[in-house]
Amino acid sequence: MLLAASCGMLLFASPAYAQTPNGSMNKVTSGGTLHVILLPSPSPIKKGAQTNFKVSFDQKSGAAVQPHIDYDFVITQNGKQLFQASALAGHPNQPLHTAEGVVTIPYTFPQPGSYQVTVTVYGILFNPINPEKAQFPLAVT
Repeated sequence: MLLAASCGMLLFASPAYAQTPNGSMNKVTSGGTLHVILLPSPSPIKKGAQTNFKVSFDQKSGAAVQPHIDYDFVITQNGKQLFQASALAGHPNQPLHTAEGVVTIPYTFPQPGSYQVTVTVYGILFNPINPEKAQFPLAVT
């Protein structure tokens, strides 16, 4: 599982964002380089039930998924970090890589409340960039 997670293929990130009818949220990274699409499933999110977050990294034009992204995915509540995808993979604070530009990350929220997902992008097409973030507020019932 660690190899799968480090390759960005784990199966099982404030300015405004756009939310679609299917519950996905679309946000441009802080540097304007990419669109990050976050789709929690199931939606709405409920405490104690596993939520799978599908994260897609789309090109700035929004026309296609951007392959080969170095990233991390963090969940916080009231500024306290509860989950970090790179730590789950055994390499805290070291970016993960997705060759496909799409990854699914599981998490089970312990209690209802307000949370924040931060997706940080560290590289595109094997080239490091100044880290750019997309942050999404979440409500858990």
